[in-house]
Amino acid sequence: MDLKYKTNEMGDPQGKPKVYFACHPDDFAGAFPLLSDDILEISDCAVWYDPDPSRMPGSEEEQREFEEIMGDMQLFVFAVTTTFLEKENRARSLELPFAIERHIPILPIMLESGLGYKFSDTCAKIQVVTRYVTDPTATPYKDVLKTFLNAVLIGDEQARKVRAAFDAYVFLSYRKKDRKYAQRLMRLIHDNEDYRDIAIWYDEYLVPGEGFNEAIEDAFKKSSLFAMAVTPHLEEKGNYVMRVEYPMAMDRKEDDKRFEVIPVEMYDKDRQDWRIDEKNLEGHEEFKYTKIDDLRNEYLKDEMNRAFIDALDRIAKKENDGSADHRFFIGLAYLCGIDVEVNRERGLKLIRSAAEDPKPCTEATAKLADMYRDGDGVAVDPLGAVFWQEKLAGQYRQEYEKHHDPDEHKGYGTKYFKALRKLSTLKEEAGDVKGAISAAEGALAFSGELEQEVGIREQTRDIALIRGRLGALYMKGRDYAKAEQCFDMACRTYEKLAAEIGTARARRDLSISYERLGDLYRKRGDLKKSREYYERTILIRQQLSAEAPYSHTARRDYSYVLTKLGNVYKSAKDYARAQNYYLKALDMDRILAKEVKTPQAKDDYAVSLVKVGDIYAKTGEPERAAECYEEACLLFEENLEKTGAMHYRDHRAAGCEKLASAKKKLGDREEAKRQYEKAAVLREKLYETEKTVSAAHALAVTYYNLAGVSDDREIPRKAWQIWCRLCEKDPEFKTYKEMAEKRLRD
Repeated sequence: MDLKYKTNEMGDPQGKPKVYFACHPDDFAGAFPLLSDDILEISDCAVWYDPDPSRMPGSEEEQREFEEIMGDMQLFVFAVTTTFLEKENRARSLELPFAIERHIPILPIMLESGLGYKFSDTCAKIQVVTRYVTDPTATPYKDVLKTFLNAVLIGDEQARKVRAAFDAYVFLSYRKKDRKYAQRLMRLIHDNEDYRDIAIWYDEYLVPGEGFNEAIEDAFKKSSLFAMAVTPHLEEKGNYVMRVEYPMAMDRKEDDKRFEVIPVEMYDKDRQDWRIDEKNLEGHEEFKYTKIDDLRNEYLKDEMNRAFIDALDRIAKKENDGSADHRFFIGLAYLCGIDVEVNRERGLKLIRSAAEDPKPCTEATAKLADMYRDGDGVAVDPLGAVFWQEKLAGQYRQEYEKHHDPDEHKGYGTKYFKALRKLSTLKEEAGDVKGAISAAEGALAFSGELEQEVGIREQTRDIALIRGRLGALYMKGRDYAKAEQCFDMACRTYEKLAAEIGTARARRDLSISYERLGDLYRKRGDLKKSREYYERTILIRQQLSAEAPYSHTARRDYSYVLTKLGNVYKSAKDYARAQNYYLKALDMDRILAKEVKTPQAKDDYAVSLVKVGDIYAKTGEPERAAECYEEACLLFEENLEKTGAMHYRDHRAAGCEKLASAKKKLGDREEAKRQYEKAAVLREKLYETEKTVSAAHALAVTYYNLAGVSDDREIPRKAWQIWCRLCEKDPEFKTYKEMAEKRLRD
């Protein structure tokens, strides 16, 4: 495989975390620049990709090479679209199963709305990230992405700690075409458990010039042993190993008696004829050394091991104490392939031992929770993540009780609070809503003790945040009274913070709290209170969008709540006020669609057009309603042609149905029939793909409406047949079945 990479400022990828990007080939041109920039903005990593993502590995050798290269990746990022889910592609059929089987973390990023459940049903039941988050009360995309990347990828500071934990460094020299032999040699060295803490540096991605570049030179200087993978490729003229690296190693050995040089002949047992012939080195004038001293054979293991054991015994620092912290850093090295070969099983074992030590490394415990949540070195296991997060919270609580004095608290109280907050999230992800509530309540009860650690203001915001989380959990569990109490108390706290400091963050936090209360009261049927809180939200969002006129997020947040308030007035049949708010949202969405130019922005604009059209339809203006629906249908069609997304297919079908209804009121029976027929084709495709009750019901409704403008007696029969089948599972569809029967009789 000829992979290419992208880094910040196209810097050297050596030593950076390895992220592999995959998608359907048709999506690459749009998805790769977008998502690679998102990732590199947060993490100083190398994003690798295949410039020919449609080509499947053919021969056994190509398959082996694929597995070797992909096995070293620390994260697989998948750009998920309808095309990815519905059309055959290498990313879904080969790379996704490979990452799952090897327990390499997977980050599926949804580039269209409504694909999360489809991905879970057809690909893998793992957490997904949606790039275009429209709900202001949801965690922003960039925050979710940052949390995930920080949990999976090792940052520069932690990588430095890992490298400092090694006993010694070995410089591994090899021809690029001998990469598989180089990796085999690394494994041979580390087979000896005593040399687990020996780092092996090799220039996996660098292309040397006339001299060492800075990275190679530094690695060579800090290494105490030079190991060389020897194959017939070293006989070739102009190779860098024999021309530069081996002579430099031998020259250094002459000057430094502690420096060791161990060449190892590497070959496959079934290719005994393909072995180095040192006589072929003699004809190269450019080679300073035409003989390789003390050449070892990988298959004469006793002899080879003795050479490495003797050398490593002399050079290893042996300064490490074997503490839990040390084991954690060495475990990270093997988990992520930091100056050693990737060995996830060994990494997991070391990290687990560090977490279970009598003097545990809390970083190891935290890492294990992330590993089980993200499938990093282990299979995805939500309950395993909860187990280790509970253990982490207990470790922090124990340390806090030892150091609770204000002068020596050491931040363990804050760590305990955050551990409980994360435990609540993990329990919710594991389906344990009651457990999530319990953990959040524990965090709230403890938060009052944090004033001296974090200060009054930050403590106050933490309390408001956890109350907001509790409110959302109570709402999910349909305990609306407790949800109301939590949201109300959070609002009071945010009101105080907004008045005291007045920052954009404080005011946005307050607006989200108001919006949640508006959502709660609307769900409970209290439209008056719902309207009151949405109106409060609007005042703040209007200010924030005015202060940041070029912020797409601020304006989208404003439009979002305008639409919600319009919905409330529409439910109350106050169409004049509903229209007022829908038109304001429409103006905002029209501007955003022109500026942002994403399918999501176009969809938001089209949905606003439908909302306005609905009011015109309600108030007896079918012509204006039809104009709105026609424009919306064009936008839905553009999105559908561009992406093929089910979400846009559904919206397109609904738009056609709206337009058909308006045309029918205007007396244009033929156009109404044509639009209902379009909707029926779209609904049939949706049902064929989804096979859900809701898709079947929507198709039956479309058939029923089409029957009202068509003389084809088969159309109402189709609707009746669908509702008959649905009645067998749910009697609530009986009314619809009877409705279709009546139309068949008429």
